[in-house]
Amino acid sequence: MEMQLVIMKLSEIRPYERNPRRNDPAVGSVMESIQQCTYVAPIVVDEDGVILAGHTRYQALKKLKRKEAEVIVKAGLSEEQKRKYRLLDNKTAELAGWDLDLLAGELEGLDFGSLELDWGIGIDEGEPEADTGVGGENVEYAPEAFGDEKFSCQCPKCGFWFND
Repeated sequence: MEMQLVIMKLSEIRPYERNPRRNDPAVGSVMESIQQCTYVAPIVVDEDGVILAGHTRYQALKKLKRKEAEVIVKAGLSEEQKRKYRLLDNKTAELAGWDLDLLAGELEGLDFGSLELDWGIGIDEGEPEADTGVGGENVEYAPEAFGDEKFSCQCPKCGFWFND
């Protein structure tokens, strides 16, 4: 299976027609990221130029009036592998969480301009914000119900991980 990094015209790249991911709300933030940090992560396409990963980057680059982009062309995948990869590339990213102490240190002194991103920590004090559930209600935990194991759960709305 071949893989290569190339420069392609955006007009030669095609979004996957059945992409179930709704990327529109993230396009503006990705545009701002590209403007602040340049274009870093290539779009991944198959041998026919159909996007496997990077629909949001593609949309952002088009809105920024770019004519071309660095692209990884991955040839030789079966149709099933392509469909699986499109889904797994997005879904597995949702499984990761943040080490809030390390995150606070990384955020210190950075100016993200107009980007309004909720990192799940208090901006001023660098401490985790109060745990709230969907709708802003406080989340109550009973870790003793889980024995000696650490308790954690993920907010189904925002994806933030709450840990005991």
